[in-house]
Parts: sequence; C-alpha cells; structure tokens
Amino acid sequence: MEAKRIERIASALRRAAEQERLLPYQRFHAMFGPDDPLATRYDALEKAVASLGELSAVDYGALLTLYNGLPGPEFFRRARKHRFDDYVSVMGAGIHWESIKRKRALVEVERRRVYDDAKLKAAARVVETV
Repeated sequence: MEAKRIERIASALRRAAEQERLLPYQRFHAMFGPDDPLATRYDALEKAVASLGELSAVDYGALLTLYNGLPGPEFFRRARKHRFDDYVSVMGAGIHWESIKRKRALVEVERRRVYDDAKLKAAARVVETV
C-alpha cells in the first residue's frame, strides 16, 4: 500500500514537472485518507521526492505549493541538508533565512531545475521507445 502511495505522489510530481505546473498541497493531501497521520504523509512525500532524482541535484518537492506560492518547510530543510552551499548563496546568513523574497528566489531556481530535468527525462523515454 505504501509503495503505491509513493508512486502516486511521484507520478503527480513528474506530471506537474513535465507540464511546468505546480502541485497544491491540497491535491497531495487528497491522496491520503482522513485518518492518515501527517507523519505518514510526509514520510511518503520524502520517499517520492527521493525516487525522482538525487536530492543533491534536483528536488521535485519544490513543485508543491502553499497558498503563498511557496513549498512547505520540508523543502527548505532538504535544500539546507542536501545543497547547503547553494542554499546559503541565495538565502544568505542564518538571520535572513526567513526572508520571503529570498525563499522565492531559491524556489524559482529549483523549480526551473526540476522542469529542465523532467524535459530531459521525458526526451530520454521517447528515445528509448523509438
């Protein structure tokens, strides 16, 4: 059951990337039952994001979006953990890490990276079928 959920989340993120769209958190949460704990949901999300690419290179979780257009705090935690130098180059010193402007800049760079990665992978799948 968990493997199917992870694949479902990964597929939704992959489709969003291929169409250069975002995935609202409401759609993400709709993939679960009302009794599924948040910890279970976010564990599945982490596994789905990791299945789409090496986190030190690309983070498909950047496509999730809250009401303000940004992904949730789990994206920023992954960015700090897996690409700290890139994170600091955009976000600056720790005192500035809460800046919405800097968060938007970091997210836009990552979303472009995800869209480009999805295009490359889609093109590779086309070549494989030919």
